[in-house]
Amino acid sequence: MKDFRIVYILLIGLFLTSCSVQVKEAKKGVSKPVVKKTHTEIYVSYNKIETKTKDIPSNEDTKETDIKDSKSIIKVIKYTLNESDKTYINQEAKILGIDIPDDEDIEFFINYFTTTKKSFTENALKRANYFLPMVKRIFIQEGLPEELAYLAVIESGYNPYATSPANAAGIWQFIPSTAKRFGLRIDEYVDERRDPYKSTIAAAKYLKFLYNSFGSWELAIAGYNCGEKCIAKRLEASNSTSFKDIKNTLPSQTSEYVPRFFAILLIASNPEKYGLDTKSNVYDVVNFTADREIHLLDLSREKNIDYDILKFYNAHLKNDVAFEGINVNLPRLDTSSFDRRFITSPPPKLYANSKKISPKPDNTSEPKIEEENIASLINSKDKPEIVKTNYKKRVYTVVKGDTLYSIAKRFGVNVETLKKLNKLEDNNIRVGMELVIP
Repeated sequence: MKDFRIVYILLIGLFLTSCSVQVKEAKKGVSKPVVKKTHTEIYVSYNKIETKTKDIPSNEDTKETDIKDSKSIIKVIKYTLNESDKTYINQEAKILGIDIPDDEDIEFFINYFTTTKKSFTENALKRANYFLPMVKRIFIQEGLPEELAYLAVIESGYNPYATSPANAAGIWQFIPSTAKRFGLRIDEYVDERRDPYKSTIAAAKYLKFLYNSFGSWELAIAGYNCGEKCIAKRLEASNSTSFKDIKNTLPSQTSEYVPRFFAILLIASNPEKYGLDTKSNVYDVVNFTADREIHLLDLSREKNIDYDILKFYNAHLKNDVAFEGINVNLPRLDTSSFDRRFITSPPPKLYANSKKISPKPDNTSEPKIEEENIASLINSKDKPEIVKTNYKKRVYTVVKGDTLYSIAKRFGVNVETLKKLNKLEDNNIRVGMELVIP
């Protein structure tokens, strides 16, 4: 009888222990069945991650992680270029005079922009419609291919409030030093890097300067991304004048910039084909120079334009006030039909340190654009060059494909020296022109 009681107690103990383990496992989710994700669920999970992190400034590591993540999705959906895509790329490459990137690189970024970055791409292309007519018009006036207007999609998603960790700002992502070189005003009252009109003019001038310096749009586009010194030093080190010869020595973001650009061009040409919804109204921009102190709130009432819309188009005004001589932008629109879903708002404390008092009118002349001598960036080591006057002169006739930079490099002289000796105001030269060579 005693043995029976012992066995009975042991059985009760085992039963209670078993119940306890099952409860703990249930709490931990151990018994929860594993559900295999479908493609749709994988895609949604990436969008959720992107939504949570899209407001966090990205750096090089973040960008590389995003690209690696996108590859796992591309294995599920793999878009490949068809004949119509290749025809379009050939046409655009011919217009721009750019060597066509590898198909695989373009395909990768098409998949990247339409899966991992689908939400960003859709919103960026919709937001671009607030500015594209103005941007294309300025580029055409400056003699640039209008296709380059889509570089701003890659740079900022056409967000005038965009700011990078390197303090590049606005839709064209100018750092302060480059912005000032190309005539943009930055002070306690205004930051014209965020002015869509003035920054576009500066971007056009910078792109034209880069093209005149390097002689190709591939190098100009790469130079816009990493700076002219970055390109010039690598050309000098490799004794080359072409993008493909220095591509593998460039920062990854820069070496990928051309295929990114072609991917965005393809997507923008037919978004529905790539599964994107970018339908939105297209708006032009008109602008004027303030002849008095103008408050955006007063202007919004006068023009019957919503204040936040007006603020979006004038992100450069730190206190929402345009003083005399400052540019003011107005969307040309029927306010009743304005699609405001994609306008952005300034981050908190963006202009926390701006002055709240009215300044004296800025009577200083617009900064003169200094087109730096690319060769001297490498060779001079910040020392000013002494130009001698007793040259033994030679004459060189410009042929097709020449740039001032390539001629200077060929003869071992300084670009600025060539300009001074030949009384050139800029880096533009033409076939048949005779240049005096020291």
